[in-house]
Amino acid sequence: MSDSATVPTGPTTPTGSYPPGITGIGSSAEVSDFLATLNGPDLNLEAPISEEEAREAITLFSVSNVLLAGLGRRRVGNEEKTDVLGVLTLFYGLQDNSLSSRLVLNSRDLWRSQITVTANGKTQVSTVEDELKSLRDNLDVLGEDVVFLGREARRQFNLGTTNNVTGNADFPRLFRRYIDIAGDALLTLNLRDEEKPTSFTSKEKVGQAYDLLSELKGITLQIVRSLSRYGTIATSRVNKDWALFETRAMRILAKVGEKRFTEDVDEKRLLTVLADVTDKNLETTVAPYIALARNGGRLLEQAFMTYQRSQNELDNFERQHLLDLFQPQGDASNFLTTKMRSEALLLKRYPLANWG
Repeated sequence: MSDSATVPTGPTTPTGSYPPGITGIGSSAEVSDFLATLNGPDLNLEAPISEEEAREAITLFSVSNVLLAGLGRRRVGNEEKTDVLGVLTLFYGLQDNSLSSRLVLNSRDLWRSQITVTANGKTQVSTVEDELKSLRDNLDVLGEDVVFLGREARRQFNLGTTNNVTGNADFPRLFRRYIDIAGDALLTLNLRDEEKPTSFTSKEKVGQAYDLLSELKGITLQIVRSLSRYGTIATSRVNKDWALFETRAMRILAKVGEKRFTEDVDEKRLLTVLADVTDKNLETTVAPYIALARNGGRLLEQAFMTYQRSQNELDNFERQHLLDLFQPQGDASNFLTTKMRSEALLLKRYPLANWG
């Protein structure tokens, strides 16, 4: 072939605009428009979520776990009633002395003790006796919600023993994997520093850490999507009522701990009092639910934060994006990976047996 031979060329590049990163491959304005639509936000595989429903689901997760930690039954006269956080057991048991084998204290002194109560934006001081009476009366009204909460805990998180509703079987698996990734020691690496030539960490380990960050983003998005899908605004009233009830009940338990006749600091702890009042095992029954409510709730908030920070780049899993998302420049104590790991390690210490 001579140097002057004609060389075949491809189709002429259209003058229309292309989506970012896709240039020079279209054969017409129509193809260019198609590619722009294909890569536009309407076809984003990582779908947007209802933030309001996700927030209600996160609140419900903590509220329902505290409920399960302190759920019990108490016979009042000839009637079996639902007890929550030992409110009925304390109110009646301290009067008929049936708690004397579990709690040694001066009940008269406890009754007269003052306690601060905040409700409907107002703070007032009450006695333990009046507060327990009020909580007892509230439980008569709110008791029907326990069934609703139990169903929602099962439906949204596969928590509890309610069998008349299909549980979200995927949530425990996703959450446990979230805990495993967040607690992985590789994510203690400051990856911005590890990219420097002076780093002694192997490139293989750095690559594995980035793989974990990629999976961490993916798993948090799946969890937030599950919260949005199964969550419902219908729980907002129940969340508010039970958050208030549980806060007040826990302050009563803390006051009981203060009044116990013991030199053992552990015996005065709120969680120890809760276990003793409800006759539950602290390590295997109470602590796992409280860990989920407390540390698990914060992990869900951090997953939600991950979604919010990346909602314009949900399908971006490039290294620089992952680094800016989870380990932005600055103090490593403020990294999302650092905060997530702190919560995950506590949850690993107190796992909820047979969840899911």
